[in-house]
Parts: sequence; C-alpha cells; structure tokens
Amino acid sequence: MKHLAYELTMKETAREKLRAIVSDETSDWLEEAKWRKENRDWLNKSAKIAIKILREIRLQKESKGMSQKVLAEILNVSPQYINKIVKGQENLSLETISKLEKALGIVLIEVSVIQKTQEIPTDFYNPTFGINRNNTQKVAAQTIDLKTEFVSQKTGKEEIAA
Repeated sequence: MKHLAYELTMKETAREKLRAIVSDETSDWLEEAKWRKENRDWLNKSAKIAIKILREIRLQKESKGMSQKVLAEILNVSPQYINKIVKGQENLSLETISKLEKALGIVLIEVSVIQKTQEIPTDFYNPTFGINRNNTQKVAAQTIDLKTEFVSQKTGKEEIAA
C-alpha cells in the first residue's frame, strides 16, 4: 500500500513538472515547416548568397574595415536587415543583390546573356554497354561574344565554333 502511494505521488510530481514547462500557446511549427518546404529553392539560394557575403566581409575586414555594420551603412539599411541577409532569411530583390555586389566588389549571381543551338558531333563507342553512336545532336551552348569553345570529341582538342 505504501509503495502504491509513493508511485502515485511520483506520477503527480512528474505531471506538475510537465505542466510547468508546457506552454499555453499553440505551436505553429507545422506551418513553419510547410513554409520552409514550399520556399526551399529560394531559401537554399539565399543561404549560398549569405555565405558568399559573409566570406567577403571576413576577407575585407582587415584591408577595408568591412563589417556587417559598415555594409549596412554603405547600403543605407539597418544592421538588422544585413543580419537577416547573412542568415539567409531574406528573399533578396535583384536591386538589393546588385547593391551588395557593388558594395563588396563581388559577383553574387551570373546570368548568361546569349545562348544558341549548335550541332556537335557525338561519335563515341562504349564497349561496356556495346553502344556505338555515330550521329550529330543539337545542343544549347552558352556563348560569349557569339563564339563557343568546346572540346572536340573526335580530335580531343579545344575548338571554337562561330
């Protein structure tokens, strides 16, 4: 009987401790998790940009005295906003990205300007699978000054296609 009373007392003590730490507010962790999943793409890109910015701030700290606070002053924004950027929690506009690039003297995002379709010979033989292809494919190739560099699969040499 004494043992049973002791167990009931311990259970009640445990319940009291649990009630003391449990919040009366409902948690919205599920909604936050759904939001993170829906926004995963831009959040990942934002995190990569944040890493580049932090790395550059660190590199420029000694030579230019760069810090998050100095960057905020250059961009005429609050230090809290820079903090959100470097945490990868801000959906940056192209305008903001451009201002960051100019202030830090770095490129955060590159956009290829011109693409054209060209025919590249795809002659190859794969003995593992017994595949022998002798044809030409049309592929999109990034171009700079309307010329594309590629390595010829026939000669193994770098060639420039006009």
